[in-house]
Amino acid sequence: MFPKADPIAEAVRYLARGDRSAAQVQHHLAGRGFPGTEIRRALRTLQRLGYVDDEAVARRMAEARLARRPMAREALAAELEARGFSAGAVARAVQHAYAGLSEEAVAQRFLKSLPRRFSDPAREGRRRAGLLRGRGFSADVSESVLGVTANDS
Repeated sequence: MFPKADPIAEAVRYLARGDRSAAQVQHHLAGRGFPGTEIRRALRTLQRLGYVDDEAVARRMAEARLARRPMAREALAAELEARGFSAGAVARAVQHAYAGLSEEAVAQRFLKSLPRRFSDPAREGRRRAGLLRGRGFSADVSESVLGVTANDS
């Protein structure tokens, strides 16, 4: 006979692979067939022990994501929400990650990291505007930044 599976041990193994939100841990445990009461009990224990802390994890993820892949505030918030963080944790994490930065500053940093692909300034401007749109930046931010970068070149 096999020993009964332990939801806390399973959750710790899952958390060892990377930061996770409480919702992700809950989903993982449910997928492993644990009953809801055991999952809730395990999550409370893990939160009390500091293994699951949505505020801290959302903040770390937001900082790392913004450093690796500069994007607009709303795009960053959408990525965090997709991982199951609460709206409040997402808002605080995005605010912390963007502390002292405007969307224009983040967009400029992104554009400065890009190599120039086209010698035609209009074509290069369209390419860069498209890349900014893909990162969730508004047309206003794009116009503001592309106007500044075109003058800096």
